[in-house]
Amino acid sequence: MWHKYANFVVNNAAQVSSIENGLRTLTYILPGRFADAELASEAIYTLLSFVGVYHDGLLAKAAKSGLLADKEGRPVDIEVSPFNRYHGKLSHESDLYRLAAHLLSALQFSEKLVEMLVVKKMGEKLRWKVVSLIEIAKVVLRLNLLQLSGQRMVTGSVVPERLVDPAGLGTAKKPTAEADVLSVTTAGSGSMPWKGERSGLKFKSVRDILAKTEGNATLSGYVTSEAREAERVAPAQSLVRRYNPLGLAGELLFILRPLIYVIGIRKMGKSDWRPWALSLLVELASRQMIRTDLHTGKSSATERTVERDELSRRKWLFLYYLLRSPFFDRFTESRLTRVAEWCNNKPLLSLLGSLIQDYQPLWQNYYFYTAAS
Repeated sequence: MWHKYANFVVNNAAQVSSIENGLRTLTYILPGRFADAELASEAIYTLLSFVGVYHDGLLAKAAKSGLLADKEGRPVDIEVSPFNRYHGKLSHESDLYRLAAHLLSALQFSEKLVEMLVVKKMGEKLRWKVVSLIEIAKVVLRLNLLQLSGQRMVTGSVVPERLVDPAGLGTAKKPTAEADVLSVTTAGSGSMPWKGERSGLKFKSVRDILAKTEGNATLSGYVTSEAREAERVAPAQSLVRRYNPLGLAGELLFILRPLIYVIGIRKMGKSDWRPWALSLLVELASRQMIRTDLHTGKSSATERTVERDELSRRKWLFLYYLLRSPFFDRFTESRLTRVAEWCNNKPLLSLLGSLIQDYQPLWQNYYFYTAAS
């Protein structure tokens, strides 16, 4: 049954992706539409997150096996990002790293849904115990990832990114006996790479070059197409630098920050400014320590894509402080309400105004919607 389902997904990747995107869009507009609409929306979104990762894995395997083709029938070229190379290497070398990454991703996918269920079924007091347990589990998992990676930056997402865009796929190629015979025949006629006996280097045949360029090959065009950026040929683990003591301390602060915030809320209350300010100070100190560490030393001249993207992501997380109490209650809420009311009077912007009004209770009442953890 699973085999048939996997084949269906691979053979109909574009259609399956369209359904996923449609359902994911639906989850954004469901809150506020009926009783427990936010619970239904979050349940669908959580399920789609798990299913999406599974589908991406199926497509990645099919692409690596040469079973995927674009809409014109040509084999799909796979460009493995530095992010995927880095995490793929660590997951391949350590079963414990792979397990910790999967468990962390599962918690990130389901934490909002779990909090909603606890609040609605078990009450407010138990909610903070469950939230604390989830944050403790995430801290433990991230500390394991930090140690297993050799004290390198722990990225927000630790599952591989999508290798193939389903929207550009055509009908999947089906391996047959005829195809196998054809590949053997063409191999003997010079389509396979030539390997030097002394150097061991492999060189593409003229037939492959012409096939790739549709017969319009030029020397400059071929050289340009075969050029590789430094990160694409560098060892996978060098894509993220090992921390020095200052950067390691900053990373530990970033990992512990959500737990510090939850403990502050439980001790002082959500309306107290001290947990909010302490969390902000810890995050600012963490960012400054990490940036100082990465820009110090001989390797600081070369900027790594994975590090740059993660630091950029962390910078945007500061916006969540605008949506957390007590700042939200004192400053943000009234301004958002005015924006929503203004949008409601405009034909094309009324949907935006409605979304703001529907999501305000979620930002105020549920921790994980603004936790940025």
